[in-house]
Amino acid sequence: MKPIIATESEQPEMYATVKRERPAIDRAVNKMAKQMRGLSDVSQKVAIAQLTATWVLANYPDDVGLALSLSEAIRHQTDIYLREVMKAGSRH
Repeated sequence: MKPIIATESEQPEMYATVKRERPAIDRAVNKMAKQMRGLSDVSQKVAIAQLTATWVLANYPDDVGLALSLSEAIRHQTDIYLREVMKAGSRH
């Protein structure tokens, strides 16, 4: 299934939104990570998968194709983020 990816014309607005909201994103991630501290690594993975699935289904409750496409897009974005973090880390 082809992932839902922003078009080139949509990307500048999306990047601007993320840049503007970066402090709030970081706070939310840190807060969620604290909630999972007592869980095993396996349970943390399950919790993250369940959170993602719940969010995806809230966006596309009646269309499994779009839900799976959004899930794939999230995985794709995660891969991009990991590559960027690793690339930035190797420069220091």
